[in-house]
Amino acid sequence: MATTTEIEPVRLDDFYQRLRARLHRWLGSKEGRAYRYADYLLVFPDFVHLMIRLVLDRRVPMELRTQTAAVLAYVTLPFDLVPEGLLGPVGFADDLLLVVLMTRRLLTMVPPEIVLSYWAGPEGLISTLRNVLEVAEEMVGSRVWRRLQKIVGGEWQ
Repeated sequence: MATTTEIEPVRLDDFYQRLRARLHRWLGSKEGRAYRYADYLLVFPDFVHLMIRLVLDRRVPMELRTQTAAVLAYVTLPFDLVPEGLLGPVGFADDLLLVVLMTRRLLTMVPPEIVLSYWAGPEGLISTLRNVLEVAEEMVGSRVWRRLQKIVGGEWQ
């Protein structure tokens, strides 16, 4: 008698939940409360969640899904422009800005209702994007900001 093997679904929320918990713990610390951009980092897990969902959505063109997956790889790897291993959660600033830039790109190249359907953040996606992008250069400095823009392609206008 043939048996079928069920494949357990990938737990997409594991990384998301661990990241959210780590940021909340740090933001409750003295250093976290003193960090000027702490409120912006709180939406980082929401953007990671959005990226994961869009990578899995077949309505998103393969080229964009591949680029989004590359952004997620950058976010999960320990070595990047502002490394979390050396700086702690402040190091998530470049990761946040990279996923924000990729989200902006997706909004211009994919029907917006697809992107918006996955947003689970506390505010609207468009207003959150604008708020983060307004302080982007201050968060990481002009040199890192320019490099992040080159990674995604194009400069913020």
